[in-house]
Amino acid sequence: MSIPNAADAPLLLTDADVLQRVIDLVGAAAAVRQLWLMFVDGDGRQAPVVVPIADMPRRPQDGPLEGLSRILAGLRGELDTDLGPGSVILTLERVGVDTVLPADREWAAALALTCEQAGMALRGVFLSTSGGVRRLG
Repeated sequence: MSIPNAADAPLLLTDADVLQRVIDLVGAAAAVRQLWLMFVDGDGRQAPVVVPIADMPRRPQDGPLEGLSRILAGLRGELDTDLGPGSVILTLERVGVDTVLPADREWAAALALTCEQAGMALRGVFLSTSGGVRRLG
């Protein structure tokens, strides 16, 4: 998925900006379970490509997380600018109850650790359910 007029999109400078962007681009859950990746450069400008990864397991597993860590580590330098390092926004999308489940918290912790291991700054982990979007971490 590409962001229309990415160059004209407002910068992501605050947590509220990031939450609003996730609401605008991911919104309420429509997929059974997928992970959305959004990349932000050091200037606070979101990259024009948004990456959904379908068929995510119910609970975090080493294999997919190791692959994600390699991807993040490889992109890290591409997002750096004179103003600072780039970052990633991660959103777990799942249909079902709107409450935060233990598996959602496991995912948030595992994704934060994956970013840390990759040396990629994390702007937030979000949960998209049928009822909307909320921040997990």
